[in-house]
Amino acid sequence: MNLATTPRTLSAALRRAPRALLASTALLLAVGAAGCAASPTGTTAARPSTALGATATATAMGGAAPAVTASRPLTVLPAAARTVSWPLLTWYTPQRYAPHAAPARIWRQTPAGKWQLVRQGMPGVKGSLSNVAVSPDGRRATWLASAQRRLVIDRFTGGAKRTVPVANGPACEPSWLDNLRVVYAQGREGDWTYLGVNADGTGRRVFATHQKSCPTVAGTAVLARYDARTVTLFGEGGPRRTVKPRIPAGLKIHGVAGVSGDGRNIVISTHVPSPGECACGWRIRNYRVSMATGAAVELAPLDRAWRKPTGRGLVEKIVFLRTGGLVAQTNAAMPGDDSPRYRLVRYGTDGRVVGSRSVPAGDQWASRLLG
Repeated sequence: MNLATTPRTLSAALRRAPRALLASTALLLAVGAAGCAASPTGTTAARPSTALGATATATAMGGAAPAVTASRPLTVLPAAARTVSWPLLTWYTPQRYAPHAAPARIWRQTPAGKWQLVRQGMPGVKGSLSNVAVSPDGRRATWLASAQRRLVIDRFTGGAKRTVPVANGPACEPSWLDNLRVVYAQGREGDWTYLGVNADGTGRRVFATHQKSCPTVAGTAVLARYDARTVTLFGEGGPRRTVKPRIPAGLKIHGVAGVSGDGRNIVISTHVPSPGECACGWRIRNYRVSMATGAAVELAPLDRAWRKPTGRGLVEKIVFLRTGGLVAQTNAAMPGDDSPRYRLVRYGTDGRVVGSRSVPAGDQWASRLLG
């Protein structure tokens, strides 16, 4: 059972069980008719998204940002009238131990949308302290071993294992900064030290100290830390910028799903708090946010039913595209379900859904879009 995609300490992991096109009046009517006939899980967009004005938290990199006016609702053509471009995506499926053992697998998606197996291995050990984290290129893996409290780094297919000692006490799950560097954290709740190490086990260094939460690795060489209303990005030199996304006052940030390669944009997941904060009662809302201004554009849900407080529609991982759009790993399952139901959703720059695709069979909670 997966209750949220917040950065997890090990104790949490062990119990872990989302140009405007103007036309004539006739065309608008045609588009409206097509939208009514479309399936809510198809490739056409849901309700128009809205860009909200925002201000950024002043830092050493700049002061408060100017206000941004809300954008006007946009209209798009039906999917049949457009060509949706997809990048070549990579997907990771974790190893299965029971009831039917199966190796971990790396998949690559073809331009036609089919998934091809490119690599399989047996990274990790049953009973490890953390999930296995796979590098963006799918060639390496890392995890925290319970035996002798070690961070283990190895090739995905095995045969090049390196270990790094980890202090006793709580620790955060490891992640990859890029294809050659791992980040992890140790300390205690509310007072974490962020550490980095090379894939060969050398070059251990401290990124930050006295941090209140575990780090989220959400972009190449970028760490993200968040609280209920702000997000801070870190580089190897320390904090880069803190932003307060201009989202509705009643929402609480619970995850950073991605950071663009240039560090200018992030995608966050938020929810409307519910009694007891059970994720099964959350209404999930996902936003693309400018780190320079804090302007927020909501990503339309793939299914209109996700506008209700069911916990569906959580964006767990984002790939930013050079065209300005996004691909989101989105979970269509409820938090209490035994397994996830992931979809890959293609978004335009305006936050509208322009297409969706399936993932390889065998969804698991630790399955991940790598890039």
